[in-house]
Amino acid sequence: MARVTAQNKVDMRVPGDDQGGTGDLFAWLLDTSNPSARYLTLRDLFEDGEADPAAAQAQARIAQWGPVREILAAMHPEEFWGRFQRPFYGGALSTQATLNLLAELGVPTSPLLEAACEHLLQYGQHPNGGFAPDLSSEEASLCYTGIAIRTLLHFGFAGDPRLERAFDYLVERANRPLGLRCTCWEAEMCGWGVTKALSAFAALPPATATPERMRAAHTMADTILDSLSDLGGRDARWLELGFPLDYQSDLAELCDALAGLSGIDPLGDARFSRLLDALLEIRSPEGWWVKSFGTRALQVERLGSPSKWITIRALRALCRSGRRAAATLRTLLRDERSDT
Repeated sequence: MARVTAQNKVDMRVPGDDQGGTGDLFAWLLDTSNPSARYLTLRDLFEDGEADPAAAQAQARIAQWGPVREILAAMHPEEFWGRFQRPFYGGALSTQATLNLLAELGVPTSPLLEAACEHLLQYGQHPNGGFAPDLSSEEASLCYTGIAIRTLLHFGFAGDPRLERAFDYLVERANRPLGLRCTCWEAEMCGWGVTKALSAFAALPPATATPERMRAAHTMADTILDSLSDLGGRDARWLELGFPLDYQSDLAELCDALAGLSGIDPLGDARFSRLLDALLEIRSPEGWWVKSFGTRALQVERLGSPSKWITIRALRALCRSGRRAAATLRTLLRDERSDT
């Protein structure tokens, strides 16, 4: 995570900070009743990250957690969560979307999940290297390609030649005139698709983050940062945050992806700084972020209620960005961790 410097501008007040503590926010995130949120908090917001034995213990419990256990129990040995040879069948409940959700929840890999990933690769990868529901279509989808890459990386497919082809497809789209337009809607730039692609680049293992790939990622970043200039009007939908996400996106996911890219300067780029300011402005007085929408694949959190997963994503973006928020966060997390 980014080091905090004296140049950081925005302070992040956490509930209870006036009394020198975190109030209930981090106790809420670390509650053992939700091992997914606990694992992601320990992994992404604490200094020790994956090296913390408590993180490994929390992750080991995710597959046995009620909501995840139900998802895994519904998996068919050949069709998985879709239809045979149709990993996109079922929309937000499809094999593709379910694998993405399980990766987002931090579920560890297993032979059955790796088999589902192989099914996605075999029947969901377009001849051009991208991913699409219809392999006979002329073009693959930016959004589904980014999602698939991120999911497959989580489940251990880094270095797989098929994944390399998917990255090559994203690079080609970034370098092509009008290559970032939406294949489903008439728009010159697909904001959701670009965000998913950026999240894939942000998840790249350092050894495979080649200059060519990083140039493509920065091209995409510049395009979307130039585009999102009216959050009070035309772009207001980005302020509605969701979980789970399928092909949709929001401001928290975008800021998280941008902050995770090497070579992006959150403090020196006024466009990105404005997005981070906007993300902070929609935080509740209690310190969390509220769920405005989400697919029906996981209904643990209600619409209009605080979301642990959205809050973790937003805090991760702030930590990665190097805002002064991270300084307060780090100190408070250290104190909180000593009590858990």
